Amino acid sequence: MSQVRIADVVVPEVFSAYMAKNTVQTMALYQQGVMRADDDMRRKLAGGGRTFNVPFWKDLDDEESDTASDDPDSYSTPDKLSSGTDVAARQIRTKSWSTMNLSAELAGDDPMARIQERINAYWGRQFDDISIASVRGVFADNSLNDAGDMINALATDAGGAPSATELFSAEAVMDTAQTLGDAKQVLKLIVMHSVVHTRLAKNDLIDFRPDSEGKQWHSYFMDWRVHVSDRCPAIAGSNRTTYHTYLFGANAIGWAESPVAKPVAVDTDEAAGDGMGSETIYTRRQVAIHPYGIKWTDTTVAGEFPSNAELRLAANWDRVYAERKQIPMALLTTNG
Repeated sequence: MSQVRIADVVVPEVFSAYMAKNTVQTMALYQQGVMRADDDMRRKLAGGGRTFNVPFWKDLDDEESDTASDDPDSYSTPDKLSSGTDVAARQIRTKSWSTMNLSAELAGDDPMARIQERINAYWGRQFDDISIASVRGVFADNSLNDAGDMINALATDAGGAPSATELFSAEAVMDTAQTLGDAKQVLKLIVMHSVVHTRLAKNDLIDFRPDSEGKQWHSYFMDWRVHVSDRCPAIAGSNRTTYHTYLFGANAIGWAESPVAKPVAVDTDEAAGDGMGSETIYTRRQVAIHPYGIKWTDTTVAGEFPSNAELRLAANWDRVYAERKQIPMALLTTNG
């Protein structure tokens, strides 16, 4: 029986464009509005270097305004607008999948075709993981170097059952949002682990509202749209688990992708399997996923590009936006 193989139907250039476009549709944080496409970062990704600068304008100083006078020799002294530099990290990630041709013949179906169907979803989950790892690193740095002014830490690792003050509650979320002061209205989305979401559901704290077209219903907690993901950290301690719940404003994280020279390749090895053959598809992605206002310091990186574990390290991040209010994200830690 002759069979059309993936090497016969995949045109790498065409599949690369399809993969890039459709991966974005599977990225949860992008679809929730937490991430935004950043053309400036995309252009810089096309250049060289492991890191690149992301310049920004600082806000106007809150110095008291001058008082007017009728003295012709008294002049206003103009102030200036200052700038700063954020730093983003280049990420090049790769993943390949292989299958033996005999497996398709025996199964009556083509496993490589299934792999091809699921590549976009795989990369979407990977980029969400990179985003969460980066956010964890940002909050680790905040806890270590900025007095934790973006964090409401209620979780403990004490023995016994958690008290009400160590669990998720409306009061806890409001206190977390308050870390932004009067800028808290920028927070639009709350991202939580399914265990925390179950607590909300049991306490009847979830509301459902239609979208602007009335076609799809979304869950809300107070004024925040809810996204449930077990990609939110659940960190096991000696006695308890600490759950991270994140509050985000729109466009808190920048996203950019620039393809490498050969994003997709397909290889066939006809000699493998004693002549039955094998097929391998290789995918390569070059991206930047960067929380605005916190520069990547590149302090502790073993390889050319950071792993997710290295993205989570406080040493690799440093806040460059002067005001906490300029960072549209906050962290709540609870024991459930």
